Amino acid sequence: MRDLVHIGLGSNLGDRVGAILEALERLDAREGISVGRISTLIESEPMDLIDQPCFVNAAAELRTRHAPEVLLEHMLSVEGAMGRERSGCVPRGPRVIDLDVLLWGDLVVDVPSLTVPHPRMHERAFVLVPMVEIAESTVHPRLRQTMSDLLAEDVARHGPVEHRCRMLSRSSLQEDGGLRGPLMEEDS
Repeated sequence: MRDLVHIGLGSNLGDRVGAILEALERLDAREGISVGRISTLIESEPMDLIDQPCFVNAAAELRTRHAPEVLLEHMLSVEGAMGRERSGCVPRGPRVIDLDVLLWGDLVVDVPSLTVPHPRMHERAFVLVPMVEIAESTVHPRLRQTMSDLLAEDVARHGPVEHRCRMLSRSSLQEDGGLRGPLMEEDS
């Protein structure tokens, strides 16, 4: 049996779009992991530590037969192979790639190395916007609300997402180095 997992991806150093696509390719190449639907890429302002470049973010579906801690090890390995350094870095600072487990079906995981659902996903438009695109009716297992409902609450608290997140169209992606595959729907 392969579990459905939703992950968040982010990058704000170097070729941000290329880093997102490379991370997805590296995950998909690993035994026991297959990448499914991928959201449109969005650009967002940094949170917490704001003196850093803007991020490109996305969400993706994975299917895996691995246990949560094993998938996390694979994700950390991909980050490391792409140049992500965790020791000695500023927490929530600039990074070439950031991979987070957001949801693992309706599973709740609380171990020292991993908390699922991601403890702050419902507070972040740059997570909710892509999640609504690929998993609109998926229910957050702790909050018991759909991704759409969580995004509506975020908008009620913080205003329109357009002020915080910008969808990257195919033309703007080509300006940033282009796509390596058919990962996005055609522009309308």
